[in-house]
Amino acid sequence: MTNKGQSLVVFVLLLPVIFILITLVWELGNLSYTQSKYESEIKNTIKYGLKHLDDPEIELKLKNLLDSNIEGEKTINITNDEIKINVKNEYKTIYRAFFKNKLDIDITFTGSIINGQIIIKKE
Repeated sequence: MTNKGQSLVVFVLLLPVIFILITLVWELGNLSYTQSKYESEIKNTIKYGLKHLDDPEIELKLKNLLDSNIEGEKTINITNDEIKINVKNEYKTIYRAFFKNKLDIDITFTGSIINGQIIIKKE
């Protein structure tokens, strides 16, 4: 067998491994982007809610804001001066069988006004 043939065999054998690694990097990057987007939308929604706490329909407005920007199951809890938002979403990927539920998105933020400043914390 010539060196050309050996190189071709090695390339063909490594091609599926290369493909799997590229798709894994793609999926993890996409998951990271999605989580970042969700966190940003939740923070913006909490900021809006804290600025409009006196509005009697604030919970409905916050739900509509979240519904228009992100998917998943959303829970909004509003107390006197605090807003807590939790978003859960099943992240679908071709590697789901390997990672079980570790790729699901579950994000919770709590925002409040302390000394006139908006404080938002991730839980």
